[in-house]
Amino acid sequence: MSDVSIEGVRGRAPHVLTRVRNALLTSAAAVAVFGATLAPAQAQFARLFGFGDSYADTGAAPGGAYRLIGATGSGPIVFNGMPLTTSNFWPCPYPTYTSCRFTGSTNFVDSLQSIYGLSGLTNFSIGGARTSNSNTMPFLTGDYGLPYELNQFVASGIRFTDRDLIALSIGGNDLSGIDVSGSNDPNVQTPIVVASAVSSAQAAVGGVQQLVGAGARTIAWLGTGSSKWFPERTLGVGNINFSDPVRDAWSDTYYRQTQLLLAPLAQAGVRIFMFDFGILQQRIYDNPGMYGFASIPAGYFGCEAGPGTATTPTSGLLKVAVNVTGCFYENSVHPTGAAMALIANYMSNQINAPTTVTPQAGISTGLLTGFSTSVFDRLEASRRFQPFGLGSAMAAMPGKAAAPKDPADRWTVFGDVSYAGGSRDRQFYTAGYDYDSAGGYLGAEYRLDSNWRVGGVFGYSQPDVKLAVQDARNRIDAFQFAGYSSYTDAHWFADGIVAYGRHDFDLERRGIIDVIRADTHADVFTVAAKGGYLFDVGQLRVGPIASLQYTYATIEGYTETGDVLLTMMVDRQTRDALTGDAGVQFRYPLQLGNGIYTPFVNLTAAHDFLGGHTVTTTLVSASLLPILTPVSVDGSTYGRVAAGVSALVATNVTASLTGTTSFARHGGDDAAVSGGLKVAF
Repeated sequence: MSDVSIEGVRGRAPHVLTRVRNALLTSAAAVAVFGATLAPAQAQFARLFGFGDSYADTGAAPGGAYRLIGATGSGPIVFNGMPLTTSNFWPCPYPTYTSCRFTGSTNFVDSLQSIYGLSGLTNFSIGGARTSNSNTMPFLTGDYGLPYELNQFVASGIRFTDRDLIALSIGGNDLSGIDVSGSNDPNVQTPIVVASAVSSAQAAVGGVQQLVGAGARTIAWLGTGSSKWFPERTLGVGNINFSDPVRDAWSDTYYRQTQLLLAPLAQAGVRIFMFDFGILQQRIYDNPGMYGFASIPAGYFGCEAGPGTATTPTSGLLKVAVNVTGCFYENSVHPTGAAMALIANYMSNQINAPTTVTPQAGISTGLLTGFSTSVFDRLEASRRFQPFGLGSAMAAMPGKAAAPKDPADRWTVFGDVSYAGGSRDRQFYTAGYDYDSAGGYLGAEYRLDSNWRVGGVFGYSQPDVKLAVQDARNRIDAFQFAGYSSYTDAHWFADGIVAYGRHDFDLERRGIIDVIRADTHADVFTVAAKGGYLFDVGQLRVGPIASLQYTYATIEGYTETGDVLLTMMVDRQTRDALTGDAGVQFRYPLQLGNGIYTPFVNLTAAHDFLGGHTVTTTLVSASLLPILTPVSVDGSTYGRVAAGVSALVATNVTASLTGTTSFARHGGDDAAVSGGLKVAF
């Protein structure tokens, strides 16, 4: 927008397991427990570009209304009955607009630059610009609308990437250019205004299509809101006033029509975040103290933080209080710098919100993967005390204790407690996070013969995931079930597992005036197999091991509750994950006194083959624009280490303690410790 409040000229224009991990890596051992696959940490955006009217105009080239008047204007001219020269606008007028911004300080694009920590900002915006190639500003009326800005962009030769953020504010000046043939009758004005809003939306979306053709993939669009909330009323051609319903008819039509026309782009993957300024305007009018702004003084229609102009109403029903500290508006139509910062914080919250959703599927698959890994580890622990598992290694030991016999007891019950933790770095579309998880499991096993055993396990844990965006948090109740079979021969072993997990998510993230909340659940299934062959080398056993695990997760769709300007509708999510491991296992049975101990080390290389998916969210306040956020799989190879020891503590009781970690994994590693008992009968 661009209202020049000067001489009456107007126009709109942010562990406990560290030691365990270090110890495991020092001993060279790892099995990842909680693996959501993420890419390397990256800053979210690299560049920022502004297009549109005075709400986005920072005053810099190649845009900048004041700059362009100084460069191209000539005069004097008579504008709205007033004689003007370029010196009224250039250099930017003191003291109110020395920043060359229409807010008198900063605008929402400046604030977005600060929020995202970007060193540069390219301004194509021109205060007063309309969707057509016209402008409300003196000296710029003919050829300085959105088409001019787009021509300047084309001439620059710039190509966008998916790491560029496009900030846009356009359309609000179009109402002042509508000719209703001098009629003050709302019945006459409304169809003309609605038709004009449709045309303006078409022109604006045509401009966006041009930006998308140049590679734009993320667009933050500040909606026009309704001019009925401004402290001073914008007028149509011939200074015709519009009633509040007519003003609403224009803004509502324009807002909805732009969404309708933008929808195909959104469905194709262009991420368009549209902020409904009208909702914020009404809140400010009804309760400005909600956001820390001053109320309109009694007896006044509106208030402005600035000094007003010669045309600011000082009497009558529409009189405006000026120089009021804390007002939302600086002048007739422009919010203050503080108000613009509020708008930018809302917009950045919208932009960042999907990154709090994208980790969910990886978290769910990682939970069941970790559970399955713990079951495999228990099978390893049990295998250590079978005659097959000890083999000729026992023969190489001093003859103090006889090798344990294959127990005649066929039934076994077992239990385990565990604690896991880790982190993930941020990737472009996914928030980084830290997590910890306490839990345990109970199970029963039946030995079919000396080679085969089958069993079932129930596990429960309470992961707590803290994301690095918006203080977001996922509290999860994880219920998991598994059935397995295991085969052990003199040297060969093979394990298989089928598991299911039900994960109940309690979600929250920080909004602007409240906490945004939601809940959902995930259903996760996994099939995994692990095997190996161990050679006897004196007392040492060593050999190759490998595993393959496929996991499929679905997360039910949900709608957040809280501030409607920020809440999202989240579609049902699905994710496939396939991870393979290959490496070597070392075992070294020890006889200390009359006790037998079997420390082990697994060192493997792991690779994630699947995991990429797309998350679809939609702002409740812009329900026609789905936001498709891609989540990529890293696809790199990383290491895993597992180390532990088990002991026969009684004739039919064994105990084990293990630690696991991943290492050299792009985006962050995981670690876990667990301990348990097994009783045979």
